[in-house]
Amino acid sequence: NVEENELETNAILEYNGSVILFRSMITDITCNLNLRDFPFDQQICFLIFASWSMDGSKVQLKPTNDTNNLELYIRNTEWTLMDFAYKIYMKRYDCCPQPFYDITYFLVLKRSPSYYIFSLVIPSAFITVVTIVGFFTPHSTTGENTEKVSLGVTALLSMAIIMMMVSDEVPATSEVIPLIGKYYIGLIFLIFMAAFTTTLTLSFQMRGNAGRQLNPRIKRLLFEKIACNRYFSWAFSVQLPKRKREIHLFENDKARLNGYERGLVQRMKGKNDAYKTSEHKAHIVEMEEITGTIRNYMADCENTRCPHFMLDKLRQCVETLHENAIEERELKQIQYEWQQATRVIDRLIMFGYIAATIAFATYMLAWHNEELTLTDDVMDQAKANVASLSL
Repeated sequence: NVEENELETNAILEYNGSVILFRSMITDITCNLNLRDFPFDQQICFLIFASWSMDGSKVQLKPTNDTNNLELYIRNTEWTLMDFAYKIYMKRYDCCPQPFYDITYFLVLKRSPSYYIFSLVIPSAFITVVTIVGFFTPHSTTGENTEKVSLGVTALLSMAIIMMMVSDEVPATSEVIPLIGKYYIGLIFLIFMAAFTTTLTLSFQMRGNAGRQLNPRIKRLLFEKIACNRYFSWAFSVQLPKRKREIHLFENDKARLNGYERGLVQRMKGKNDAYKTSEHKAHIVEMEEITGTIRNYMADCENTRCPHFMLDKLRQCVETLHENAIEERELKQIQYEWQQATRVIDRLIMFGYIAATIAFATYMLAWHNEELTLTDDVMDQAKANVASLSL
């Protein structure tokens, strides 16, 4: 491609026989790319100037000065020239007894990562954070959260589209995985783990539908130590109304009274006798005379159409309905406690995943390798790598 882009110039002949020829040309060079740190990578490229027709006994190439003159260097928006040096090499061939000399100019080019950061890295991090926040939105007691599955699928499709954009920008290579490829694999893994974790929290919440009581230690840890902490309470928004319930009982119905918080009932003084607990309040109704009268009438009444018999059946039905209402209210209270506990766990996991995403993205954005300096060993290694690939 040199001949196609070469600009012909005149030769200058001096009085002492020296010939000066300036050749202006535009040429393309091929570099051995190392994409391990893409898009924060640095590449070493070199140009070889040598004579293939005259050996070292006839022509010895050397630069006109020992300084690196970059006055005519035109800056590039994608690549930055970090270092520039040259070295003279001597090589012998089997065909010729004399060695051949060449001048090799080395350039260290650093890629500008701004385009990849603002168009690929930061948007994908935002997509991951939004997806994680959507995964850990408050659960409903019915367990119908199918929209989270749609959200996860949409996020994965978005990541797949961005990865296709990355694959178009990165040269195909199977030697190493680029840094940006590891970044997207990490984000996809975070989204997958968030989707998996939200299924675990959902199954944790569904235990309340079976009427299973929440463990008191877990309740104390989640609601008192974490959710009610004055430094973190704003982040959880847990609302647990106090249980207030009054249960009217017959005084002689001791078995039923003992069923409520046995061992915690204390006799309270007042006009009417009352038993109180930390969560329940049981009023004792003095009905010995009424119940005794009903029993006496029931003993004398053998007909099923007897009013007293029907009154007793009605009382039993009312008690059954009352007990069912109490059980239903208890079940709703249990479900609500599990729901609030799941909300606290969701918030903790969500903050953990968001912190992991931010830390992971910051680590990738702050990734930087050491600046390459063109020493003799570095130049020799770069040229040897290209020679080994050409074999």
